[in-house]
Amino acid sequence: MNSEQLRFFKTFGYILLPQHLNADTLVQLARDHEDALAAQYPAERNDGSERLWTRMTDESTPFAAALMEDPRFLGPAQQICGDDVLGIGVDINRYVSSTTWHPDTGDENQIACKFIFYLDTLGADSGALRVIPGSHLLRGAERDAFAKAMRDTPLTDVPCQAIATKPGDVIAFDIRTWHASHGGSDNRRAWNLDYFANPQAPEEVESIRSLGLGHAGSIKGFKTRRQYNYSRNWLDNPQQSPIRQHWINRFEEIDYLDQPGVGEPLKA
Repeated sequence: MNSEQLRFFKTFGYILLPQHLNADTLVQLARDHEDALAAQYPAERNDGSERLWTRMTDESTPFAAALMEDPRFLGPAQQICGDDVLGIGVDINRYVSSTTWHPDTGDENQIACKFIFYLDTLGADSGALRVIPGSHLLRGAERDAFAKAMRDTPLTDVPCQAIATKPGDVIAFDIRTWHASHGGSDNRRAWNLDYFANPQAPEEVESIRSLGLGHAGSIKGFKTRRQYNYSRNWLDNPQQSPIRQHWINRFEEIDYLDQPGVGEPLKA
């Protein structure tokens, strides 16, 4: 990102990166999206009638498994979170309805960003991401009061920015930014990548560990066939990526991977 884009992000809590991904990348991502959902869900659930989600750190989709290390995402993430950033996860969704207003963390001090992009053209009333600019800056009692007011306000009555996108566009947002979506088809294909500043203080470490358990809970909730946030193959780092190895080493230092459902253990 250039300095103007970074300033916009820090002020409003999001930024649109137009045509950040090329056509060849989109073809591969569409293939991986389809193959992963077919692998993780039985055919009767993969009919467009329900929201589906799965992690993509799996040997069956090596391109997706390495996506967090791609400079098109890692570079902006380091600009936002600092050079020592951890790639926490890459996942896909197939959305089928509106998504209510929420931030992606309950920790007002957490430094992290999410990249989201869609494989379909979306507008304000067809499922485009909506954000409340500046909501990532809320703190303390003001943040609590805002959250209560949001629970009591219909989704479409909230003043917001709807971010229309075309395939190839990428949205980056601070995970503390309130966001939602309204309307849309029953087959909105989305990708998400999450990056967090490397935690140092004990409370920061605990926040990251709790996040890992939360993602493991999503796996149980969606009942995917894969049972771990990180497959054994991803953790074995077959391409010997120094970036990924740095992340894995840090995960091991903070006992992140040993939590139930987070890291797939070594086979006996």
